Amino acid sequence: MSNQRTAFVLAGGGSLGAVQVCTLKALTRLGVVSDCVVGASVGVINGACFTMEPNEQGVTRLKRIWLRLRWANIFPFSAASSVLAAFGRRDHLVTPAPLGVPIKSELPD
Repeated sequence: MSNQRTAFVLAGGGSLGAVQVCTLKALTRLGVVSDCVVGASVGVINGACFTMEPNEQGVTRLKRIWLRLRWANIFPFSAASSVLAAFGRRDHLVTPAPLGVPIKSELPD
């Protein structure tokens, strides 16, 4: 009996997340199974989605999320929000809410 464990480590870095989908697809097709998945930033999103269904169907779901993303989901800039943030009236420059739309549409409750 082996004590070896396999972890998928998914880094942050915006567009690197799309590359992770291809990597997860290849690992899944090769039959590599992870004991745990850890991530940072976009890797957390990919990891959470993948661990809900760690197989080819899960990778397909993750791919659909990435294909639905648009600039406005990731960087929903507005002049009003920028001014409010500059004057300390908001704790963020860009709200993350639009990013949740394509993610929530593909994931169960």
